[in-house]
Amino acid sequence: MNAIDDLFDRLRRQGRKAFIPFVTAGDPDLDFTCQLVRDLSRHGCDLIEIGFPFSDPIADGPVIQASYTRALNRGIRLEEIFAALQSCRADLSTPLVGMVSYSLVYRRRPEVFVRQASQSGLSGLILPDLPADEAEEFARLARQHGLLPIMLVSPTTPPIRMERILRL
Repeated sequence: MNAIDDLFDRLRRQGRKAFIPFVTAGDPDLDFTCQLVRDLSRHGCDLIEIGFPFSDPIADGPVIQASYTRALNRGIRLEEIFAALQSCRADLSTPLVGMVSYSLVYRRRPEVFVRQASQSGLSGLILPDLPADEAEEFARLARQHGLLPIMLVSPTTPPIRMERILRL
């Protein structure tokens, strides 16, 4: 069972909700990112979402867009993010989830990206711009590497589509 499944099973039994902060990798730098993630874990966050900066975050809002721009302007690279997560992962009991544009995954090749994400210590991946109709292969690949593929639904998602997304 994945660490995220374990977490939500425990929270359900306790009648609790999850506190899940969002942290942009590399803003202001990766040392700060790791220290912040360690501090959030130590202070009781249930799960931490790590944003992977990319150049066109139009749906993320101005605060996240600005943080991505700052990280990218400093030359942040995927290899550096994976290495930083792997180095700080040993100190954490809190699961980490990557929020990643599918363009980054596709460019790196899904097999390579998913393997690196798993090796870095992530427990799941959210790809908000990967349509569910095109996500089956990615979801299979993620599960093969012990990662949960986390698909998003909205209040207006039709029930039949929601069922398909939940199966992924």
